[in-house]
Amino acid sequence: DIFEQRGEILKFYPLLDVSKEERDKFIKAHNLPFHPLVAKGYHSIGCSHCTVAGDERSGRWNNNPKTECGLHL
Repeated sequence: DIFEQRGEILKFYPLLDVSKEERDKFIKAHNLPFHPLVAKGYHSIGCSHCTVAGDERSGRWNNNPKTECGLHL
């Protein structure tokens, strides 16, 4: 689900159903820059304390069993 209620926190996953190809097409169509950390090997960028460089989503949640995150509202 795009929205998930966890106690008092409402989590929102706005890109849940967007493919990498759709994302890249949108970026190109709107002449948007990629995040500067992508050039440094960070292919999935999240919180500064739990993200390391890595392929695709392997760099997320460094040494943490988490597999997904969202925007907390």
